[in-house]
Amino acid sequence: MKFFKNSWQRFKLRFENLFVDHEILRMVYRNLYALSSKAYRSNHPSGSFLRKMQKNHGLKTVISMRKANTSASYILEKEACDKLGIKMINHPMSSRKLPKKEMILKAKELLETVEYPILIHCKSGADRAGLMSVFYMHFVEKQPIEEAVKQLSMRFGHFRWADTGKLDFFFDHFFEYKKTHPDIEFLDWVTNIYDRDTIDGEFHSSGWANIVVNKILHRE
Repeated sequence: MKFFKNSWQRFKLRFENLFVDHEILRMVYRNLYALSSKAYRSNHPSGSFLRKMQKNHGLKTVISMRKANTSASYILEKEACDKLGIKMINHPMSSRKLPKKEMILKAKELLETVEYPILIHCKSGADRAGLMSVFYMHFVEKQPIEEAVKQLSMRFGHFRWADTGKLDFFFDHFFEYKKTHPDIEFLDWVTNIYDRDTIDGEFHSSGWANIVVNKILHRE
């Protein structure tokens, strides 16, 4: 697939990726962590980073929590994956909305069928990548959800006090339900109990945290 008509178009896309999508910051801090010997999480990867991951870890698949669109970040990543023979899958989810039931089930299906090793990423590697990492640890590594949820942590840059805290709020409701229904499994709760609309109306974030996340960190 031909991605660029001319060198000027490539320059504009690289400029957008560096300064609008903040690749210049990701060059300094990649937010890379190993979930296991076959799964990793990070912020949005550059082409050189993907080459390094392929060389050092045999990377086969990238799961992007961002949209497949006309943005520079997507175009440059898709080009790099195609050149390296890495499968790129887009499974966009929101960092500021409660996850939809069908997207959780689709995430499970993806994680159980993709070719490993994999890299999970969003823009910053903090929120949506954290959510997918929780699903990986629980559905694939069979880690109890109480442990897996630690993938949503300040350690990775995740703020539970901002609107991004809706991801924590989602799991908190499961833990609260489990107190009175100790035999319930997470997937059963998602499939049969989880009421996204009702829970959404109960969430409240902190203004200062949203300033940090939206205005200072410019999270997506």
